[in-house]
Amino acid sequence: MNTPWVTILTSAAVGALASSMVTLVGQLLERRSRRNELLLAKALEMAIRRTDVLLEAIKISGKGSARLPDEVINAETYFRWLKSLLVSGKLPADTEKYK
Repeated sequence: MNTPWVTILTSAAVGALASSMVTLVGQLLERRSRRNELLLAKALEMAIRRTDVLLEAIKISGKGSARLPDEVINAETYFRWLKSLLVSGKLPADTEKYK
């Protein structure tokens, strides 16, 4: 008589544990996705701001034209830098040339 209840309770406990694990994994993936989305948004903002600053500098200097880097290339660089800062707390080695 106790055996069916033990089986039912054990099955419920295993189901609850499995459900919790799936939920936990889903939350971790969602957090990672949101973090990367935020990093990309900030990297794009930084790239656009850099282009604006360069355009303003061109206007102030009176130079008629200049070659501006593509904002997407700058955003990719800023994304890598921000991700490195988040993960390791340091900028990657390729930033030395900008210091």
